[in-house]
Amino acid sequence: MPAIVSDHRVHTPSDVDDALRFLADHRDEGWRPLAGGTDVMVGIYRDHTGGQRWLNLSRLQAPLAGIRREDDLIRIGALATMADLRKSSLLAAACPLIGQAAAVVGATQVQNRATVGGNIVNGSPAGDTLPVWLALDAELELASTRGRRQVPYEQFMTGYRRTVLESDELLTAILFRPRSDERLRMYFRKVAPRAAQGISKLVFAAIAGLEDGYLHEVRLAFGSMGPTTIRARAAEQLAEGKPPSLSLVEKAAETLARDLTPIDDHRSTADYRHRVARNLVREFLAGNLGDHIPAAR
Repeated sequence: MPAIVSDHRVHTPSDVDDALRFLADHRDEGWRPLAGGTDVMVGIYRDHTGGQRWLNLSRLQAPLAGIRREDDLIRIGALATMADLRKSSLLAAACPLIGQAAAVVGATQVQNRATVGGNIVNGSPAGDTLPVWLALDAELELASTRGRRQVPYEQFMTGYRRTVLESDELLTAILFRPRSDERLRMYFRKVAPRAAQGISKLVFAAIAGLEDGYLHEVRLAFGSMGPTTIRARAAEQLAEGKPPSLSLVEKAAETLARDLTPIDDHRSTADYRHRVARNLVREFLAGNLGDHIPAAR
């Protein structure tokens, strides 16, 4: 039987199959996976959340925390911590954006506990790693006793703290294609009230390549702008297949008005978010691709 901790009920499965069977047997009882607990603990002490039922995943580190290459993909186990992401030489070569995002998640103590799976399943659009998965066209592996399925990260979040994860499913891994081509340029930026340990006002991840003088694979992804993470598809399509130029940089930045409808909240205003988003797109395209942009005359 699950142990009783105050008014919280906790069950600790011995392996992944045990966890999936338990979720299947109790799918209508509101059990929630508990990994690093860095968000959960804040909620418990801040909001005095009670009566929760937690599936403690602490014994599943071995099968669910690895980072490895599988054929032409990189597989990150859902229980990999932010420290694991930050220190991984494989990820640094495959996509340095991942380590950059993990490095701004709280302090070192938080990074040693917080898991990538928790950051994703928590469903907060302010999650620092989330725009990276969007820019990478990452796939999420969801497992249950019914089998495993892969869902594009872009389809995973359906609203503020709402996802397609079923009550009997676990997120087990994130998969993406390495971006180690030297012709690809990448950019990550978190804008927060302070330099460290701040919740983002806006977070941005971008990827673009240059081939024969033309932009390709342009990805512009934003977090903390609305109820979900957002791809700036109109701006991407404007830049795709075109030679970089100062006028293109400005047009792409202004096109964000068609992509983004920022929110007003206690951390920032919609106007501020929109202005900063335009500046970050300018900085990425003009700064990271600046040596390929003809000088103005």
